[in-house]
Amino acid sequence: MSRRRAPAVSAGTVLLDSEALSRVVNGDPRFHALIIAAPELDTAVATSAMTLLEAWNPQCKPRLWEWAMSRIKVLHTDDAVVIQARQLMTAAGMHGHKYAIDAILAAFACRIPGPVVLYTSDFDDLSRLLDGCHVTVKAV
Repeated sequence: MSRRRAPAVSAGTVLLDSEALSRVVNGDPRFHALIIAAPELDTAVATSAMTLLEAWNPQCKPRLWEWAMSRIKVLHTDDAVVIQARQLMTAAGMHGHKYAIDAILAAFACRIPGPVVLYTSDFDDLSRLLDGCHVTVKAV
């Protein structure tokens, strides 16, 4: 069995969308390795509270879920984040529930200083939302 390499990260912050988080809690070797390597690389791993809800699946193994949650910082939404998310959606020509959770995650990404990498299955949408922000968007 070959070992899967963790996605490349460096000091800074890695944000996970719901698909990336789902991969962590379902034991994907690549994202499991990322979570393990992050502290050694002085890298924070985070996601929004709304993304947690989006990624939750009663089929996931509770031990993996708890393990991942103990290593991932949960970012909580407030009025300022909602306003910024709305502004990002407007600038990208988006609206509605289809983009809401991604826009919240994008707003957090724009607020975090330093290098930020966001792993997502919605590469096109997140790239549009993050146009002009200092965030690297990577496809899951």
